[in-house]
Amino acid sequence: HSFAMASVDKPTQQPRGRGSAVWLYFKDVEGKENSAACLACKKEVLRNTGSTGSMRRHIESCHPIQFKELLNTEADRAKPKCKDGPQPLKQQKLSTMFAQANAQEWSDSHPRSVAIDRKILRFIVLDSQPFSVVEGEGFRDLLKEACPQYRLKSTRFYHDKLETLYEEIKLQVQDEIDRLRDFGFTCDLWSDGQLALMSFTIHSITPDFERKQLLLCVKPFTDAHTGLNISAVFSTTLGEWGIGLEQVSLLLRDGASNMKLAGELLKVPSAHCAAHKLNLVVKDSISGHRGLKTILDKARSIVGHFHHSVTAQANLKTLQLQLKLPTHSLVQDVDTRWNSTLAMLRRINEQEEAFSVYRTRHRPIEILTDNESDVSKKAVKLLEIFEVFTLEVSRETASISCILPMVKVSLEHLQQVDCFGITYLRDDLVKGLTQRFSDEKKSHHHIVATMLDPRFRLDFFDEEQRNFAKAELVKAMNEILRETSLPTVDGDTAIDEDLSDVSIETEPQTESQPQQLSMSALFEKSSTSSAAAATLRDLSRAGTLLPVSNRGNAMDKLAREMAAYLSEPRLPFEEDPMKFWRDKTPSTAMSALVRKFLGPPPTSVPSERIFSNVGNIYEPKRRRLLGETVEKLVFINYNVRKFDP
Repeated sequence: HSFAMASVDKPTQQPRGRGSAVWLYFKDVEGKENSAACLACKKEVLRNTGSTGSMRRHIESCHPIQFKELLNTEADRAKPKCKDGPQPLKQQKLSTMFAQANAQEWSDSHPRSVAIDRKILRFIVLDSQPFSVVEGEGFRDLLKEACPQYRLKSTRFYHDKLETLYEEIKLQVQDEIDRLRDFGFTCDLWSDGQLALMSFTIHSITPDFERKQLLLCVKPFTDAHTGLNISAVFSTTLGEWGIGLEQVSLLLRDGASNMKLAGELLKVPSAHCAAHKLNLVVKDSISGHRGLKTILDKARSIVGHFHHSVTAQANLKTLQLQLKLPTHSLVQDVDTRWNSTLAMLRRINEQEEAFSVYRTRHRPIEILTDNESDVSKKAVKLLEIFEVFTLEVSRETASISCILPMVKVSLEHLQQVDCFGITYLRDDLVKGLTQRFSDEKKSHHHIVATMLDPRFRLDFFDEEQRNFAKAELVKAMNEILRETSLPTVDGDTAIDEDLSDVSIETEPQTESQPQQLSMSALFEKSSTSSAAAATLRDLSRAGTLLPVSNRGNAMDKLAREMAAYLSEPRLPFEEDPMKFWRDKTPSTAMSALVRKFLGPPPTSVPSERIFSNVGNIYEPKRRRLLGETVEKLVFINYNVRKFDP
C-alpha cells in the first residue's frame, strides 16, 4: 500500500445543528469549524455547513458495525416515542457500542493502519533500530495499549516496505536534482573489516538561494580502494542520477592519494577537506615537542587514575563541591581527534586545585608542576582558534568561501596570543597553517567563492593576490556566460578599462573584547577591515578591478553588476550570504555564478557524518544485514526528513 497521506483543507465555518443521529459518532474539532472527528478512528472528516452527508458516508464505508447501529437508531427515532424514554439505558448501549468499536481491529488497508505502518518504519530507520524490534514484548505492549485497533505486522512486512519508502524518497531526490544546476560533492570510504561502503553527498543552491544537501548513495565497495576504482564508482553514480561531469563544481575529499587521483582521472576540480588539514596542523605541531608531550602524558595519567576507580571519582566529586569548582567529568583524549586533547587539557586546567588537594588527602598522584600548568593554559589559548575554525567549517551552512578569510584571521590571532615559554608551539602552528592551506590561495574555486561571499568580497586578499584574484574572477565570469549561452568578452581586451566612477566604502568596525573566542569577533578585530577602504580605492583608481567597456554586451553588464557589488561594505561574519543574494535579486548570470561557487562545502564532513550513522546501523544486532539494505537504510535516514518531516 502507498504510504502517502491525504492532506485536509482548512475549514472556515462552524457546523450548525445536531439533530442527525450521525453526531452520536462524531465530535467537533477544535479550531476547525468545518471538520468533525470520528469517535471510532479519530479521523477528521470535512463537511459542508449544515450537512452531515460526508460523515454518514465515512461511517458507512469505514465502520460497518457502527453504520448498522446508526440505521437502527434512525429507525427508532422515526417511530413514535414516549416522552419519558429510558435515556440511561440508551446511553449505556452507546458506551458499549463504542467500546466494541474501539476493540475492532482495522484492516491492513485502513488509512490509519497504513499511516502507522509508515511511522513504525520511520522509527526503525531514523533511530537505527533492527527490524526485529517489532517482535519485542515491550514494543508490542506499547502498540497494543496506544492503538488496540492496529494489527502489528511481521518483521518481513516492514523489511519489504523499506523498498517502497526507498523508491519514494529516491524519486523526490531526483526531482530536486533536476531543479539544480551545479553541484559540490563530498565523498568518503568506510570499512569495518567485513563491509566497505562509499558515500557521495551533493551540495547545491536553488534559484531561490536556498542550500540543498542530499545523500546520493552509500554504495558497497568490494573492489580494491584504488583511484581508478573510486573514479569509476563516482562516474557510475553521476550517470545513475543524470548528472554530467561538467556540473561537478568541486569534489571535497580527504588527503589520501587514491582520492586525489580519482579527481584527477575524472578531470573534475577537487579539494582536500579543510577539517582534515586543521587536524594535521595541530597534530604535527603537538607531536614535535617533548615538553608538551610530557604534559599530555601526565594529563592522561591523571584522567586514567580517576576513570579506573569509582572511589577516586567520588572523592573528586566531593572536592569539587567543597572547592566550588565545576562538577565536570575528566576527558580522555583520543588519538584520532585532536580536539579531544584540547578538551582534556581544559579540564585538567580547570580542576588543578582539586587534584592538589586530592593528592594530600587521598592518594599521591603526579600532577602538573607550576611551569607545566602555565604551559598547558597557554597551549589551550593557542589551540582554541583551531577548534573555532573546525566548528565553523563543519557547519551545514558553511561554504568553501570561508576558508581563505578564516586562515588569515586565525594567523593574525595566533600572533597576538601570549605564548611566552611556548613560542615553539605558536611558530609551528603558524607554519603549519600557512603551508597546509597554500593550495587554497591559488585555487580558482576558493578565490572566486571568497569574492562572491558578501561577508568577505575583496577584503581578505593581500596585495600579492589581488591581481591574480581579479583574473580568476574574470575567467569565472566568462565561463558562466558561456554556460548560460550569453556573449562573452574576447580575451582580456577590456581588462585595463578604468572603474574610477565606482565608489568604494567599508563598514565601520568597532573593537571588541569578547569573553569567549569566536570567529565573528576575530573578523571584527581583523586588521584587514581598517585597510580595506584604501586598498579598494587604489584598485578602483588604477582601473584594475574588473573589465568594463562601453560595448554594452553581456560581459559589460555582468562586470558593472559585479563592480557595484564589490563596492558595497561587507556583511558581518554571522550574516547569511544566501539571504543577501535572495534579497538582491541578481541577474541570471550573476545568480548562476554565485550558486556555482558558493554551493560546495569546505569539508568532507557530511560524508563522514553519514558513516557515524552507519556504525549505529551496522552494529552487533544487525550484522546479518546485506550491504544493499544498509545502503537503503542510510539513504532514507539522511534524506527522509528533507521531504517527510
